[in-house]
Parts: sequence; C-alpha cells; structure tokens
Amino acid sequence: MTTDATSSPDRPRRRDAEANRTRILQAAHTLLITDPNASMDDLAQAAGVVRRTLYAHFPTRDALITGLGDKAAADILEALSHTDRTTVEPAVALADFSLTIWTAGDQYRLLISLAESEYGTARLRDLLGPIRAQGFDLLARARDTGRFATHLPLEVLSDALQALTLSLLRSVNDGLWTDSGDRAARAILIAAGLPGADADAAIEQAKLTRT
Repeated sequence: MTTDATSSPDRPRRRDAEANRTRILQAAHTLLITDPNASMDDLAQAAGVVRRTLYAHFPTRDALITGLGDKAAADILEALSHTDRTTVEPAVALADFSLTIWTAGDQYRLLISLAESEYGTARLRDLLGPIRAQGFDLLARARDTGRFATHLPLEVLSDALQALTLSLLRSVNDGLWTDSGDRAARAILIAAGLPGADADAAIEQAKLTRT
C-alpha cells in the first residue's frame, strides 16, 4: 500500500522548518545591518524562535553569517538577471546596472556590515566577484563607444567604481544620506568618464526601459 505524499505527516514539519529558516534569515538580515555584532540570543529573539530552533538550522554563528552572505550575493545576481543589457546602448546599460545595484542595496548594506565585523573584506570581494565581472564587461563595452574616459586602466577603473558604489551604500548605513538611485548612478557614470548631461540622459533612458 502506498502513501500519498501530500498526506505525509513529515510535510507539515518540513513546511514549519522552512518557515522557521526563512524567518531566521529575514530577522538576521534586518538586525545585522544595524548591529553586525548581535549575538545568537539577539538573533533568536528577533526571529521569534527559541535558541534550540536557531541552532538546529545554523549550528554556529559563522554558519549563519555564511548563509546570509551567500543569499545576499545570490539575490543581487538574481536582480541583475532581470534585464538583458547586451542589447542596450552601453551607457544606458551601465546606468541600468547601477540603478539595479542600488535597488538591491539592502543586500549590499548587509554585506558591508558583515565585512566590517567578522566577515572580512577578502570574503566580501570573493562574493562580489561575479557582480564585479558583469560591471567590468559593461564598462569595456562602454569604452568601445569612445564616449568614456580612458585615463585609467580598465581593471583599475572597474575596481574604483565598485569601491565608490560600496562607499555610497555605506553612507546610507551611516545615515549620511538617502537616494533613490539616480544620484548614485550619476556619480558612477561621471566617475567612469561620461559627461554629466550624457549621464543624466542615460539614466532617464534606463529608467524608461525599467518601467
């Protein structure tokens, strides 16, 4: 006699476990942005679960931090995958890339907070590698149009633009400013060598393609 999988008593338990894991990750994400040194007790309380439940999913703090970092990076890549920028004019594609990064700012701000505590800048750089590669390719395409400055080697400029993006996001962490993404994208495009008026036009065109 076979048992219908939908009636298995294990299924509700699995659903509860998945719901608890999701709740823990969401609570940890919110808490660690503002308090990267929060304890496991703090995290359990924020998630509304007992310590035993927290440790059942994440046996150590490092396991939780690693899970959060991996998920944040994956979420950023997923957000970037929504647009095919290979068919878009390079300046507009780079503007869209910057705007998309800004909309994924919560994930970035979490990674910044973790990097400033126990996560480490080297680990952060590894996580951001695939994202940096996309930005590098877009910047290379943009330079081929002749509209962008060539005063820095491409690799150096690409790293500098990512550092600028992280700095702008960190300023949000520190409560120094807020931005919808337009000013941040403008700063990136101008730093890449595009004149201000052209940067503004590229941003407006990118916003039209996103609606």
